[in-house]
Amino acid sequence: MLSDIAADFGITEARAGLLITVYAWVVALVSLPLMLAVARMECRRLMLGVLGLFIASHVLSGLSSSYAMLMASRIGVACAHAVFWSIVSPLAVRVAPKGAQSAALGLIITGTSIAMIVGLPLGRVIGLYVGWRTTFFFIAAVAAAVWLFLAAIFPRVPSRDTISLRKVPSLLGNPALV
Repeated sequence: MLSDIAADFGITEARAGLLITVYAWVVALVSLPLMLAVARMECRRLMLGVLGLFIASHVLSGLSSSYAMLMASRIGVACAHAVFWSIVSPLAVRVAPKGAQSAALGLIITGTSIAMIVGLPLGRVIGLYVGWRTTFFFIAAVAAAVWLFLAAIFPRVPSRDTISLRKVPSLLGNPALV
């Protein structure tokens, strides 16, 4: 898709590749600050909000009229990614029935694997046949279906996080976490 994006915006493939590089850096750099900012938020609301940002950012990616707009929308997706992967495993464990926490984590990992194995090639095929923008709209549509499903079934889960900026140095000093 990068070559198609480059051609559409009249940029080099290397510059289009910055979409991936910047995405990765944003995820790495904003995960902790964003989690500090949302740590006390009710978990259902947070999950639906993060998915909402993911959906809106993918729609904006598909609608992008400039490279700058596409980059901004990808930064939105990266922020959603940063929070989602910080909360999804602990939430799965918290909402799973007693004794099924391991299965809940296994389901998360299985879903991620299926997304990589099926989703990436499917996205490429969609991009090849109907354009890269349609790939982003397709991702937004699938995520919207997930959002509707979660909105219907996901229980309210109070936040238990007590993370604060003061605790960060001790976390960074723990070799098992770094």
